[in-house]
Amino acid sequence: MAKHLLTDRHVRNAKPEAKPYRLFDGDGLYLRISPTGARSWQLRYQFNGADQLATLGKLDRLTLAEARIKANEQLKVAAQGVHLTAAKRIDKLERQASVANTFGKFAAAWEAREARRMKWTPNYRRKTAASLHKHLDAFKDLPIGRITAVTVAPTLRALDAVSPAMANKVRGMLRAILDDAVEDGVIPVNPLPAARRRNKAEQKHHPAKTKLPELGAILRAARDADTYQGVSRAHVLLAFTALRISEVAGAKWSEFELDGVDVLIGDTQRTRRDHDAGNWSVPRERMKRKDEDGEPHVVPLPPALLAALRAWRDEDGDDAIYVCRGSRKAKIPLGSEMAEKFYRVTLKLNGKHSPHSWRSAFSTVCREAGKDSGTIEAQLDHVVGNSVASAYDRAKRLELRRELMNWYEGQLIAARDGADVVAIGRKGGAA
Repeated sequence: MAKHLLTDRHVRNAKPEAKPYRLFDGDGLYLRISPTGARSWQLRYQFNGADQLATLGKLDRLTLAEARIKANEQLKVAAQGVHLTAAKRIDKLERQASVANTFGKFAAAWEAREARRMKWTPNYRRKTAASLHKHLDAFKDLPIGRITAVTVAPTLRALDAVSPAMANKVRGMLRAILDDAVEDGVIPVNPLPAARRRNKAEQKHHPAKTKLPELGAILRAARDADTYQGVSRAHVLLAFTALRISEVAGAKWSEFELDGVDVLIGDTQRTRRDHDAGNWSVPRERMKRKDEDGEPHVVPLPPALLAALRAWRDEDGDDAIYVCRGSRKAKIPLGSEMAEKFYRVTLKLNGKHSPHSWRSAFSTVCREAGKDSGTIEAQLDHVVGNSVASAYDRAKRLELRRELMNWYEGQLIAARDGADVVAIGRKGGAA
C-alpha cells in the first residue's frame, strides 16, 4: 500500500487552473480539479491488463477519509474482474427501474389483466380493488423488489388474527402480483412462500353453530344489535336462504319477484298465481357454480322473509338498486367484509359462526329432521342428478324447495322467539 500524500489542507487549498489537473493521494486515488472549480475523486485501476479510470464522487459529498475508504472497497471489487464504470451504470439503471416499478403499478396492472382474463363482474372488480386499497395500500409506493416476506409479514399476521379467510385472499393477491414481476424480469424470484397444501381430509371447514337453540341465540343477538341497515339485511338473507355472502351482498331489487309467483298444483303441470309466494333469481355469474345453460339460481322466498323484503322495498323506493347497500346514500352494494366483521366483532362469533356457516346450519337442521337430501342440495345449488332437467322438473323441484324453506324458516323463527312464530320486521327483527 502506497503512502498517502494528501492532507485535508491540500484538498481545501486546491485551486482551479486553466487546464484540469489531478492531485495524487496513493493507491490509485486522485483528486481532479477542473477549470470551473469542480473537484471530484477518481480511481485508477486495472481491468483486463489495461488502465481504467473510475469516478468515485464529488468532494462536497466525499471527504478525503471517505474517498480513501471507498477507493479501497472499489479496488477489491475490481480485483474480482469487474469494470467499475460499467457496474456503476448498471446499478443506476437498476435503481431507476426499481423506483419506476412500484408495487402499486404492478398491483393495478394485475387487477386490470385479471379482470379481463377472468371476466370479473363490475361488482367483483370493485371489491378486489377495495381489498387491495384497504390491506396493501401501505406498500403501493415501495419498489416491487422491496416487497419481501419480512416486509408483509406484520400485515398478514394482523389480518390472520381477525379474518383468516381475508388474509388468505390477500396472500393470494400478493403472490399473483409478485409472480407478474418475476415474469417481467423485474425481480428474480417470488419472495413469498407458496401456499401450504393439505390433504382433503385435513382441510378446515367453516365453523358453524348447527343446533336450533344456538341459531336462535344468534338471530336474537343480531336482531338486537345496533348495526348498519345493509349489514342487517344481508344477515337476514343469509340466515333464511342459505346463500353465500358473495351472492347476497350484490343482490339487486330487479332480481326479486315479490308480488306473487305461479306455483304448481300437486303433481300436475297446472299452476296458480300465489300472491303469498315470491322468488329470488340470483344471476349465475354471481353464483359459485357456473351452469352451462346460464340459468339463474331461483330461491323460493318463505313468507316472513317475503314480508320483510316487501317492507324493505317500500322503504327504499323505486330508485333503489341494491337490497344491501354499502352506505345509505351511495348506489353501491355491501362489501362482503362488512358482513364478516359483523359476525366476528359485533356478535363475537369469531371462530364459531360466520356468514357462510348458515349453509352448514341449514343442511344439518334439515337432514336431522329427515328432509329430502336432493331438495337440500338443490337449495344449496349443488349438482343433483342429471344436469339436464326439463322445465317441469325444475318447477317441481322449486316447489319442493319452497315447502322446505317455509318449514326451515318456521324452525328458525321458533328458535329465535319461542313457540310463537312471528314475522320478521323492517330491520330484520321481530315486528
